[in-house]
Amino acid sequence: MHFLIDENLPAANTLFGACNGEQQQLSFYSGRSIGDAQLAAAEVLLVRSVTRIDDALLDRAPNLRFVGTATIGTDHVDTFALAERNIGFANAAGCNAIAVGEYVLSAALYVAERATIDWRGKRALVVGAGNTGMQVAQRLTALGMQVAFIDPPLQRAGVALAYSDWSELGSFDLVSCHVPLTKVGDDNTWHLLDEAKIEALMPGATLINASRGGVVANQPLLKRMQGRGDLHVVLDVWEEEPKVNADLVNLVAIATPHIAGHSVEGKIRGSFRLYTALHRHFNWCCAPIEEQAVLPPALADTQHIQPPLAQTDISRLVHGVYNIIEDDREFRKHGLTVTGFDQLRKEYRLRRELSAQRISGSPTALAQLQQLGFRIT
Repeated sequence: MHFLIDENLPAANTLFGACNGEQQQLSFYSGRSIGDAQLAAAEVLLVRSVTRIDDALLDRAPNLRFVGTATIGTDHVDTFALAERNIGFANAAGCNAIAVGEYVLSAALYVAERATIDWRGKRALVVGAGNTGMQVAQRLTALGMQVAFIDPPLQRAGVALAYSDWSELGSFDLVSCHVPLTKVGDDNTWHLLDEAKIEALMPGATLINASRGGVVANQPLLKRMQGRGDLHVVLDVWEEEPKVNADLVNLVAIATPHIAGHSVEGKIRGSFRLYTALHRHFNWCCAPIEEQAVLPPALADTQHIQPPLAQTDISRLVHGVYNIIEDDREFRKHGLTVTGFDQLRKEYRLRRELSAQRISGSPTALAQLQQLGFRIT
């Protein structure tokens, strides 16, 4: 079977080269566009969010039988067009949830350092209680925050969580967005945080968007930051990316090029999710490769920790594995153009998750660090 794969999917040769126990034909593409000859031959197409799957692309791929995206989000995929052509589809739900949770954690700790904030006892609102939102909530809770959620579909379904609503928006010290981008239906998320909600945020609040750019209305956010400048804003996603608003970049605390989920482990999980989805779709034999076999080993050193464990100690440990400011600096230097934005994503550094760092020490300190995501020994 002929596979056409985004070159940024890690472990692709290991996972797909002998998929189903047989030698498969693998080709790779780079960037946002794919050549006609590659598409014409492809039976399986595996992409990331930069590749748009629509009628125009599918018309050029007459042999296509399956499309997979190694991402949580699917707003770049016309699933209706796939269904009309009887083409199988899978995304990689949950693959980078841990990485995004750690992005938010690193960002919150940086904001706390810069603005002298102790997160213990503060209120956090997580918008979207899916895989990613729950990973974010776990880490903010470990910092001592009181976490509430807004997720109308889950609330209607009776999922038991600590829910809030938009009328309480102004009472939260931190608001973090983790919803898919949708433009239709009662629960659509396009400009979910519109001008009225942005104005309702309390002075000094931290606003983080690591979902999709259109979830937070960028122009009203720019207006508030230019007029009052009283928010700590962290943006990983932008309304018109890879084009970004340079004026807004200059006013936010942290700016990054849609890399919140780009840990080594998260990317490999994305490939592995597609590996297992292919076996299900084609009714192939049980997948012979285990996820742990393709994940990288832990870091060589072990950190020994004793109480008391202050927020500054947590910040040191977290930023020792993932320092978000490195991404912010690179983005401000090189990511303000379309080409630069894409290049930063394509050549993103080898970022590990906190589970790569082994921690030993006092049981009291270890319980908190384990909840944050470190590997306890």
